[in-house]
Amino acid sequence: MTKTFLSTAALGAAMMTSSFGGEVDALDASLINEKKSFWDRFTFGSYGEIHARFIEKGDFNGTDIDPHRIVLFADFQITDNLKLVTETELEHALRKNAGSSSFTSTGVELKLEQAYLEYAASETFTAKGGLILTPVGIINEVHEPTTFYGVERPNVEKNVIPTTWTVLGLGFTNNVGSDWQFDALFHGGNDTKGGTIRGGRSSYGIDLFKVNSEGNRFNQNNSSFAVTGRAKYSGIKNLNLGGSLQYQSDMDSTTTGSQAGTLGEAHAIYTCGGFQFIALGTAWNISDVRSEADSQWGYYLEPSYAWDTPIGKVGVFGRFSQLKYAKLSGSSSATESTEYNLGGNYWINENLVVKADYLNEDFKNKDTQKSLNFGFGWYY
Repeated sequence: MTKTFLSTAALGAAMMTSSFGGEVDALDASLINEKKSFWDRFTFGSYGEIHARFIEKGDFNGTDIDPHRIVLFADFQITDNLKLVTETELEHALRKNAGSSSFTSTGVELKLEQAYLEYAASETFTAKGGLILTPVGIINEVHEPTTFYGVERPNVEKNVIPTTWTVLGLGFTNNVGSDWQFDALFHGGNDTKGGTIRGGRSSYGIDLFKVNSEGNRFNQNNSSFAVTGRAKYSGIKNLNLGGSLQYQSDMDSTTTGSQAGTLGEAHAIYTCGGFQFIALGTAWNISDVRSEADSQWGYYLEPSYAWDTPIGKVGVFGRFSQLKYAKLSGSSSATESTEYNLGGNYWINENLVVKADYLNEDFKNKDTQKSLNFGFGWYY
């Protein structure tokens, strides 16, 4: 299996580098360049978001207050062409769940979200290896709260594309002309344990309030390999198109045999002045798993409009979504819902945003859930 994986990665690297003649220096000459001091080579930053959700579902009413994530990142420019990128995340600090009357520290997690080396071999070709975000969808790679509408990320890109989705792998990006970008990533697979996509995503962290092994979250199927390819096109005025295809050899380490899976995703983003329209669709097909998990899919449509004011930027949006996804193995059926989401963002400046929205989730064969959501986020 390892030999196959390495052979595939080598083939992919050869194909990607062939487009610019294979002129990749064996050693970056700036490795011994001392024009910058040690401390000048560091870049530090942070992003995060805090949410309050007022939820109604059947006879239940509750409030969920969640410091969802606080993220610190540090990059180190080793040479002019080589850098180290790291991102560490603290999640759910002192959260108040909707079914609880008090705040709790249970479930607080410290996670390593990204940690990789990136080498710019030329102006058009880069390679990176380590803990990398999978190139699928719109939100997964660019998920800072200032970059999207709504208090929470779109559920399609949360439960079908399990954002934030980090893997151990080796990736390549090649820009062809000014219009095309191609990405290839060779990586370990998910371990869904029955087909739960979000529960099976790779996760490298620890529950800070569990001292035994159950608190560790190093969830990757070591017997599986995966490959993801993506193409992006921006050659049409005001329009950006993208699509990804992924194959995994085995998505469940707890079941005999190989539960191979394929994921397809396509999206379009149209922008004209303050108007923007997003359309995204994605689907999984997984073999030899429970019937409610073999086919999982989702799509959403999102029009929005933003304009500048003397006190900041204001934007309003609507989002229509439909999705089907599997929960844990104990669930007797998949979750299927139709969603209507309306709200707005207020950017005090480009680094700070305040959000509010209303979400109606109409579940198949279950009570409808309605929520009024508020939040703010930062990125600098």
